[in-house]
Amino acid sequence: MIYAASCSGAWAQGRASVTVSPVSDTPSPVMLIIDGKVVEADSLQFLRGQQVMVWLRDLETLGWGKTASGESGEVIFKGDGVTLSFRKGEGLAKVNSLAVKLPVDTYVRGGRLMVPLSFVAKALGFSCEIAYKPVASITTNAACVSSADANTLQGKVVYANKGIAGITVRAVDKKFNVITGAVDTTDADGSYAITNLPSGEFAAYVYTGDNPAYFNRASEFSALSDGEVSSLKPIALGRILSPKNPKPGDKVKSVNGLITLEWTKCDSASSYEISINKKGDDEHLVTITSKETKAQIAADKLKPGTIYEVEVLAADANGDFLGGTAGTGGKPWQFTLQSQ
Repeated sequence: MIYAASCSGAWAQGRASVTVSPVSDTPSPVMLIIDGKVVEADSLQFLRGQQVMVWLRDLETLGWGKTASGESGEVIFKGDGVTLSFRKGEGLAKVNSLAVKLPVDTYVRGGRLMVPLSFVAKALGFSCEIAYKPVASITTNAACVSSADANTLQGKVVYANKGIAGITVRAVDKKFNVITGAVDTTDADGSYAITNLPSGEFAAYVYTGDNPAYFNRASEFSALSDGEVSSLKPIALGRILSPKNPKPGDKVKSVNGLITLEWTKCDSASSYEISINKKGDDEHLVTITSKETKAQIAADKLKPGTIYEVEVLAADANGDFLGGTAGTGGKPWQFTLQSQ
């Protein structure tokens, strides 16, 4: 029985498009076919998971590029407009300035640094098919595009319909894996441009870890190839509001039958909607609106000893969302009502 795996442009997104086969981890010889002709390459080894490993010096002999030693133990392979950098025993490689996940870690065998053949082939713009026989078939005139085409994502980041400066924006793949090195910071009018992207499908991503005042937000995904520049729709940010009183986890007593809530201000907000739910229940027990950053709620619908969650949503004059407290830092705003 033959198990086949097709390799596409997915290398740029940090994963290989392969089918795992019931083959042991022991390397076995491989027949290499390039543009329909059998080629000698003694270093090739076939691993479980449909991966063929190759010594870069063999690819140099084939005329695919030149091998050189880099800093701190790096091995560099320079092809046509593409520079690849590998390290022994690592699962990441650099494609020009981008760090990209390999389908399998590199290793040294017989003093030779072995790297995934499919990764190198696709980085150079070739197509690659690997079969269980095992046979590695490379087509060098494939309609694949190398990372040298310098694709670009561009757009704006806005808050309250105005561009916002100083926001870190990253490129992510379809699984929201961050493409290392693919990053920009918005300028005075909120514009960004993430350049030198390889071919693939990407989105622009604003991450709370980079921008702690704002919720995670992403653009639509855009397929890039042939040096394309893709202009994305504006990314509208929402501000994270923080609880001030009571603090998350506090035990609270009502005063004259009322509980006072207070939170941080949301710029440009005209009103705040406050809702109270029992922990683990989506039903709103209390819902009120305030124009200030504090409100008092009646405690008559709440039971002592019960944990409640508070959600505050900020809106502009048109009722559009501007920010909120829900899930701030991954921890909802909760309090426990105490008996009087």
